[in-house]
This record gives sequence, structure tokens and C-alpha cells, in this order.
Amino acid sequence: MERTDYLSALYDHYPVVIDMMKREFDSHEFILKLAQRHQADYVAALTAYCAGGEPFRDVHSQLSAKLSKFPDLVEHLGVVSSRDIFGNPNACSAWRRKDQ
Repeated sequence: MERTDYLSALYDHYPVVIDMMKREFDSHEFILKLAQRHQADYVAALTAYCAGGEPFRDVHSQLSAKLSKFPDLVEHLGVVSSRDIFGNPNACSAWRRKDQ
């Protein structure tokens, strides 16, 4: 199985998880919700990216970027200050859910 296959398993869940988010959210909030709801897929993706030495950074950057591939579901609002999964201050993308 390719490393990207592990991410694809998570990408399949995007529409449902996006629908669960508040109207405006940031990438950190989305990743946390995705990880909580699909823990086995999330851990598998992290494990697949361990060889690079920074699996959280590597996986999270790809998960965040993939949100832009759902323009029918979310609108990019720009970059905001937020806390990452470790509680560290960081910048990330902000999104607005498009209600159908």
C-alpha cells in the first residue's frame, strides 16, 4: 500500500466531517475532528509517514491542503492564528462551510 493510500482513506470522510463543522472553522479544528471520528485511518496515515521524522506535520499539511479540493463544500477565508493539535500557536487556513 502506498503512503498516499492512507491519506485517501481519510479524504473519503471529508464531506461528512465538513458537514459536522461549525459554519466557520480552521484547518486545525477540522483535522482534530477528522482524527477523532476516524482514529484508525488517522493513526495509519501517521504511521505511514513516520520515516520522514515529522509525521504530524507531513500528514496535517496534506490534510489541510486537500480541503481546497472541495470548493462545492467549503470556501477558503485566508490564514488565521490558531493552536495546533499539540496546543502550540501556529497559523493555518480558515474555511467557511457552504450550506447546501
